[in-house]
Formats: sequence, C-alpha cells, structure tokens
Amino acid sequence: MNWTFSIPAILIFILLFAFSILSLAYFLRLYLGFQKLEKKEIRLGTFPKVPSEEELELFFSPLERVAEWFPTIASLSMLLGLLGTVLGINTAFGEMESQGKVSLEILAGGIKDALNTTIVGLLVAIPSLFFHRVIENKIRYLSELIIKDHTDQK
Repeated sequence: MNWTFSIPAILIFILLFAFSILSLAYFLRLYLGFQKLEKKEIRLGTFPKVPSEEELELFFSPLERVAEWFPTIASLSMLLGLLGTVLGINTAFGEMESQGKVSLEILAGGIKDALNTTIVGLLVAIPSLFFHRVIENKIRYLSELIIKDHTDQK
C-alpha cells in the first residue's frame, strides 16, 4: 500500500491529530475531575448547605464551557475532512486535465487523499460528539446528586 499523501492532506491530518489530542485531553480532564465529585464527602465539603440554582450554575458553568468545545471540535473535524475530500477530488481532476487523458492511475492519488481525509475527519468527530454527550450527562447527574445529598439529610 502506498502511504504517500499530498501536502494539503498532510496538513489536514496534522490539524485533525491536534484536534483528537485536544478532545481526548479535555475529556480525560473533565471525566477524572467528575470522578472525585462522585464521592459524597467531597460533594458535601464543596456544598455544605443546599446550593441555590445560581450557585450550581456558577459551579458548573466553567465545566460546561469546556464541554462545549466537543461539538466545535467535531464540526471542525468534519469540515476539515470535507475540505480534504474537495482538495483530493480537485487534485484528481487537475491531474487528469494536465495529462489529457482519463486513467485510474491518474485519479487514484487524489481520490486516495479525498477518502483518507474524510475517514480521519470522521474518526475525530465521532468520539468528540460521544465525549460531549458523556460529559453533558455527567454534569446533569452530579448536579442531581448534589441536590439529593441535602434532601436525604432532612
């Protein structure tokens, strides 16, 4: 299998790799932090009395802002994959035009770039959307636990 790619495809792969690392780092940071909040004594230490709606909002707001990067990363990854597709097909047609003939060998390089950038874009976008859903549900679950801690004490 030929592992050579065009310069634009390589640049797209580098950006997508950076997005995947960023997405995974955000997810691990948030998820591991939430693991600590699942311990009742830590929740009660953080919120010794029943928190108001505003206090919960202030507490979870920065975490939700970080979580909102997941759909952004997913969207950008899909768009970069699409850009790679368009550039790959454009390269294939440019090569075909410059050669003055149609053959599979001429089209193969551009189509390979197009398909590979699309695949990598989706491989970054899909986990990012999954991470977003997991973190969103974890925030909701923890806010419910915080309220429940104080209603159980009464």
